[in-house]
Amino acid sequence: MRFYQKIMLGVGFVVLAALCLGGALVAVGVFSRFVVVGALSALEQSPLTRLILLVVFLFLLGMSIYFPFSFRGRAKKTAVPLKNPLGEVEISQKAISEFVQRIGKEVEGVEDLEASIESSDEGLDVHLTLSADPKGEIPRLIDELQTVVRNYLTSTIGIENVREIKVKVAKIL
Repeated sequence: MRFYQKIMLGVGFVVLAALCLGGALVAVGVFSRFVVVGALSALEQSPLTRLILLVVFLFLLGMSIYFPFSFRGRAKKTAVPLKNPLGEVEISQKAISEFVQRIGKEVEGVEDLEASIESSDEGLDVHLTLSADPKGEIPRLIDELQTVVRNYLTSTIGIENVREIKVKVAKIL
C-alpha cells in the first residue's frame, strides 16, 4: 500500500469513527438529536464551514469509490499450481525458493545463494543472487547452476514449465 493510500485510509477511518460514535451517542441518549441538528445548523451558516464540510464529504465519497478498485489485481500468486490427475496440488513459492537455495549451494563455487520465484500463466521464473568462488570459470558455474536448478525443479518437484532462470553474481570471492 502506498503512503498516500495509508494517509487517506487513516483519515477516512477517523472520520467514519467520529460519525459512528456520534450516531451511537445519539442512539443511547447521551446527546439529543436536537443538539446534533442545532450544531449542524449552526455550522451550515458559515460559508467557510460549508466549504469544509463539502470537501470532507466529497473526500469520503471519493474514498468509497477509489478503494475498492485500487486493490484489484494486486494479489500475487503465492503458490505454484501443479498438474495431478488425482486433484489440485499447489506448492508455495517460499518452499520452492528454499529448495532452490539448498540445491544451488551444492554446486561447487556457489556461496550465499538467494532465490526468489515468480509464477505466471506462461511458466515459472527463478531469480538467483549469489556470491561466486572464482576457482572455476564463472560462465561455466552459472550454466551448471541453471542446469541443476532446472533439472531439480522438473524432476523432483514436477514443474514442467521453467521459463527462465536469471542469475545475478553479486560478489566474487
